[in-house]
Amino acid sequence: MRRVMFAAASGAVFGVALAAGAALGDPQPSQAAPSGQATAPVVVHPLPKGWKGPPPDATVDVPMDDSAIGEFASVWPRAAYEARIHGLVMLVCDVDKHGLAEHCDVGAEDPQGRGFGEAALQLRPTFKLTPAHDANGPIDARMRIAIEFTPPDPQLMEFGGPESSGNVADCGGASKPCADFFMRGNTLNRRNITMVNNPVWVAAPTFDDLAQAYPQKAGGMEGYAVVHCELMRSGALTACQITKEAPESHGFGPAAVSLARKFKVDPTTPAARPRDDLWVDVAVRFPPSGQAPDRSVESPRWVAGFDPDEALAVYPPEAAAKGVASGRGVARCVVAANGALTGCTPEPADPDGLGFSEAVVKLAASMRMNPWTPDASPVDGAVVDVAIRLNLKTP
Repeated sequence: MRRVMFAAASGAVFGVALAAGAALGDPQPSQAAPSGQATAPVVVHPLPKGWKGPPPDATVDVPMDDSAIGEFASVWPRAAYEARIHGLVMLVCDVDKHGLAEHCDVGAEDPQGRGFGEAALQLRPTFKLTPAHDANGPIDARMRIAIEFTPPDPQLMEFGGPESSGNVADCGGASKPCADFFMRGNTLNRRNITMVNNPVWVAAPTFDDLAQAYPQKAGGMEGYAVVHCELMRSGALTACQITKEAPESHGFGPAAVSLARKFKVDPTTPAARPRDDLWVDVAVRFPPSGQAPDRSVESPRWVAGFDPDEALAVYPPEAAAKGVASGRGVARCVVAANGALTGCTPEPADPDGLGFSEAVVKLAASMRMNPWTPDASPVDGAVVDVAIRLNLKTP
């Protein structure tokens, strides 16, 4: 079983990687498809012509299928959509060994100021790319991903000529015949929603839940799926739609939908936006069946930490009595299904034998990581080493 070391500092400054601000699930504005319509999936394809800048490692297309009313991508910026503006974005992402983008930044966008960069960031959960490789196989890597937003064609409404009843007045009267087709601009139905990015989960599926939901027809392969769900005021998810499935037609999409009922967002998120129609994209990675799950946490996102004043309160008195003003303690803990750290035990400290690791065990009891990781996996059962440096405040 793999262990991961997390380091923090305490005293006058608290330096653990604790989620805050936008990382706590601050929603961003967007639009989504009408109820019952799935949002358009992304498709990896060659670099679009005319792109200026460094060549990307992959390209993602966000098509606008106007073959039926109501089919469109949920992330399109409203003004750009209505004006049918073509957009290109270059994202720079941390892509893990599974081909999943764990974090992305906007490297460039064209045109600027139209919202395409923010919209591209909202597509992050749907990216399933070919990871970088070295001599030993897939590796984590920083990758450039080009995103192309293809605008919809205007809708053409067929009237059929002046003999058509009910439309003559719209064409200027009987003396002014109607054209065979009349351009009405973009008539696709839209409704406003708010996408919740990087939500803070209070409940999520476990590794056992993934194993039980694994589709029988998948044949043991690894799978990936993304579902687009409405967020209820209680934090539960409903009305989930499949927006990504890889590989397709192996049951991973329906399996992800079945798991959606086990997710619950921190209720303070919908409470903070009482008038918004909130939606969230949930990515699920299904490990190959029949293999022992890898219960390591490569990229934890901390959603609860400890107060620096609490760290001062547990500063070991034996160290203070000897005039030791700083020390590094380590606690080895098991991650619970809700992301809390349990069963923590002290490990060797620096300096050792002065109570620093025992103090860190007390602090770790209040820490919690998001129970669903950026690589779309549970955290339950992972063993983590939490290292915290404790400092006495200077007068």
